[in-house]
This record gives sequence, C-alpha cells and structure tokens, in this order.
Amino acid sequence: MTVYLLAPTALRVAPDDFPARVRARFASELRRAGRFAQLCLLGAQACLDAAGGDGPLAVLWGSEFGALHATRAALDEDLARGEPAMPFTFIATQPHLAGALLAQRSHPVTRTACLYLPAEAWPSLPRLAQCWLAECDRVLVGCVEESGSGGVAHRSDWCLFRKNPAAGALRCERSARPENAADATAQDWIPRVAAWRGSAPLLLRGGEDVWSFASDG
Repeated sequence: MTVYLLAPTALRVAPDDFPARVRARFASELRRAGRFAQLCLLGAQACLDAAGGDGPLAVLWGSEFGALHATRAALDEDLARGEPAMPFTFIATQPHLAGALLAQRSHPVTRTACLYLPAEAWPSLPRLAQCWLAECDRVLVGCVEESGSGGVAHRSDWCLFRKNPAAGALRCERSARPENAADATAQDWIPRVAAWRGSAPLLLRGGEDVWSFASDG
C-alpha cells in the first residue's frame, strides 16, 4: 500500500533554550504538562503548521526512553521517601499525554499511541501508520527523545502521513530492494527525508525493513 508523507519536521532544542521556546509557542498553556509532553507538542505543532489542512487525525510517536527524567524525579523526590507521587509529578511521567494535549488544542484526534522503540525499530511507525490510514485520512508520526546531558539537544521529529496525494508530499512504501538501502535510526530518518532532494528514491533501512521515499511529481 502506497501512502504519502508531508511536512517532515526535525526539531532540535538546546536544554538551556527549551523553557523559553515552550513559553514562546504555548505561553503558560503547557506549564504543568512535563518536559516530555512539551517536547512532543513543540515538534508536532510545528509539523502541523507546515502541513496545513484540517480534519481528524491519528497521532503516533515513538521514543526509546520516554519521560525518563520525570520518572526518575518522581522516584527520587517522592517515592524514595515512601510518599505517593504528587499529582503533577505523576502527570509528567505519562508518555501518552501529548495526544490528549493535541486534542485539547482543537485538533480532532481519533486515536493515539506512544511506543517504546529501540533506534533501529523506527519502521514500526510508518507500518502502523499505513494500517491506521485504512480508517482515517491522516496520521501524525513522531520520534521524540529528551536530552540525556546538557550538551545534547532535545529532539522532536514529526511528519504527516496521508492516504491521498497532496502538493509537496512524498510517495512512500515498503521496498523489496534492501541492497540499495542506507541504514537509518529513529534519530535521523525524518531529518534525512526532510533533507532529500534527489531524483532517485531514497531507500532507508531499519532492522529488516526498508522504506522507499520518492517524489510524487
């Protein structure tokens, strides 16, 4: 089944700049959401802004570690003392929160899922998006990871899959030509699609799966 990819968006934010970026984009709207959900929303909203259009969509994103820092903070601050986690501390540990926040922002969201995936398993996301497109017109797909250290940027990469062609969209499908494919990871497959300008299809491998991305023109 051929699907179409629109508005690949690769967002990198230095940890020191992150609070200001969130405030500039969302004011105080996400103040209690926790950093992982804020990071998801920054990238997802940037992708939706670039893609345009409206109507119902599904939201699907993957992460290797999810809201790891909020979970560690909850364990260190509350549970280690034998006390229950405070409500907003608990909320910040929930990786699925971004889907609900998108729905609150007047995006009609039909279904959501956050998957814990190793770096090479990113093809699970376009595969599942392809299945979901049998029941909806658009699936917002992301790969999100918080920085593990001060010198590494937070990452929130997103793209929009559609069942029908659109101006500027890339045609994408699983490929049977693994010998020509370049290895990709969850960290770089969306940026590589965003940067691709070739005439021949871009073939990217993750695990045993290969996906082809090509101009629909």
